[in-house]
Amino acid sequence: MGRVLAAIGIVLTLGYALFAWWLVGDRIQTLRCMDLNEVGDFLAGAFGPVAILWLVLGFFQQGLELRQGTDALRLQAKELSNSVEQQTELVAAQKASLVNYERSLEPLLQMNVVDAGMDDGGFYVSLNIGNTGDYCDCVEIELSASNGDKRVRDGDPLFSGSSCIVRFGELHEWEGFEVVVKYKTRSGRANFQTFTAQHYQDQKGDSYIVRKQSLPT
Repeated sequence: MGRVLAAIGIVLTLGYALFAWWLVGDRIQTLRCMDLNEVGDFLAGAFGPVAILWLVLGFFQQGLELRQGTDALRLQAKELSNSVEQQTELVAAQKASLVNYERSLEPLLQMNVVDAGMDDGGFYVSLNIGNTGDYCDCVEIELSASNGDKRVRDGDPLFSGSSCIVRFGELHEWEGFEVVVKYKTRSGRANFQTFTAQHYQDQKGDSYIVRKQSLPT
């Protein structure tokens, strides 16, 4: 577009020059006899339209350049927006990958009641905590009965495929209880898993139904 404006300016300038020569060509010698201020007025009047023409063309050219600059800035802003969206998606993907990695380090715990009954200290229960997932240590088993009894025992580190047995005694409740197994994964992240044990009787005697209440978060 800039070349088109330049071509228009050149054509109009040449046309105006030819018109001016046709108009004053045979009187050009009279300029030598005129005063300087009159010569100046003549030149100003003669070249004024040309100056205005190029000023107008320059105005249009500047408008085109500003429009192109605006389009370039708009395109750059769009590219920056797309870049931000891509970075956001990348961060989300990395976060999801980290969460999946942390989950892969979680132990998969199971619990069952291996023994329960009465002794001189009251009701007791022995629990077997098994792990089929990843390694965990700093194991702490917390048993809470519905009447408020609470006991805490430390457990052995649990490798994949291993288990440990913990015994809780001197309890005053045997109908049911909740067990929270706290631990740390190989990455050092602390977490817990919760189980409930509900008492029932059948032909074989007293037994417990164990349910897992929460999964690793």
